[in-house]
Amino acid sequence: MSQSEEHKTLVEMVAAAIEKRHPGTALSVDLQQAPGDELPPLIGGFRPDVYARNSRTGLVVIAEAKTDNDIDNRHTYAQIMSFINYLERQEKGSFILAATGVGADRAKTLLRFVCMELSVKSIMVEVFDCCDFWLLDLHSGVKWHLT
Repeated sequence: MSQSEEHKTLVEMVAAAIEKRHPGTALSVDLQQAPGDELPPLIGGFRPDVYARNSRTGLVVIAEAKTDNDIDNRHTYAQIMSFINYLERQEKGSFILAATGVGADRAKTLLRFVCMELSVKSIMVEVFDCCDFWLLDLHSGVKWHLT
């Protein structure tokens, strides 16, 4: 399936933000620019838009970018569940859902419910709205905080 320009831009923005936040992290993006470019691994049958690993700190970051019309569906829900389950088994994990506008608000709601359903405890869960990162505070009543 071809990706929209909006989706590609969102993937590039979240990848750049991850590189800035976590220097020295090996990053692969699901936007193959040239033959042989490394792609993120398949996780539970899904390939994330961004996969980053820092071998020094043990941190694994998975980011998924969603346009406004692609947040509320079973496929997105299954992807997020798979990625969060994977990250919960890592030494240190962070999941980022990148979305813009109204989609960022819907992303926060979706992630809040997924995290409650999975009883997520050990990873960071964030929404990136192309300007800021919003952290889901899982320890104080499942609230969102600007980071």
